Amino acid sequence: MELSNKDKAEAIQNSIETETLAEIGLIHPESYKQHNPNVATGLQAILALHEQMPMEKVYTNVVRKFQDGDIGFVHVDYFLFEHTAAFDIHRFENGVSVEHWDNLQTNSRKLNKSGRTMTDGKTKAVDHHKTDDNKRLAQNFVKNVLVNGQIDLVSAYFRNDELIQHNPYMGDGVQEFLNVLAQWKKDGKPQIYNKIHKVLGEGNFVLVLSEGSFWGEHAAFYDLYRIEQDKIVEHWDVIEAIPEQKKRKNDNGKF
Repeated sequence: MELSNKDKAEAIQNSIETETLAEIGLIHPESYKQHNPNVATGLQAILALHEQMPMEKVYTNVVRKFQDGDIGFVHVDYFLFEHTAAFDIHRFENGVSVEHWDNLQTNSRKLNKSGRTMTDGKTKAVDHHKTDDNKRLAQNFVKNVLVNGQIDLVSAYFRNDELIQHNPYMGDGVQEFLNVLAQWKKDGKPQIYNKIHKVLGEGNFVLVLSEGSFWGEHAAFYDLYRIEQDKIVEHWDVIEAIPEQKKRKNDNGKF
């Protein structure tokens, strides 16, 4: 039976630990466009990177997997060169991945203020019939509140103060989220969203890819939202600095 796109994305990422990427045949050997700016484009560049990893320590744990049309995307707890939380996205053509995006963040593995990790929580999508509505809700929240700064609209996207938060710098609650953002701004190291690049979803899980700056660095934001009854109830994210052009190993762009 043909694997689903989310199962293929999971298999590709798991192959890092098992050192079987070349054998599983899920990446196009020639036409593989890489959007990780720290890795050259093409299959051989990934294989070469794997050879540099401390394989006695490497593990991959795909915690969540979803698909949106020809795209499979996964939320992963890794040890690559260090403990890492990540989102990996693959676009498939004719059964194989031809394009890849990701975002990686060092995972201290410490609990946040509410005792949560960067990857725990709900994992299975429901309400598949509401995928488009949920994508629209998450996109509008990021656009209106985070990009345009319309904080007064925040109540439209949450049920009172309910928000299960997995960001390592925050605790649960909508007000806590707003308070931390305000404090970062006051401290001169704001989190700024400038542009949404991609919105992916399956059922009640939606991943929004955005560009901006974090604590003074050009950054990519991958925000995963879980939605219940037309309100955001849970949030995970991965934030990664985007290197300047001259330090990038490919010209495909982060997004």
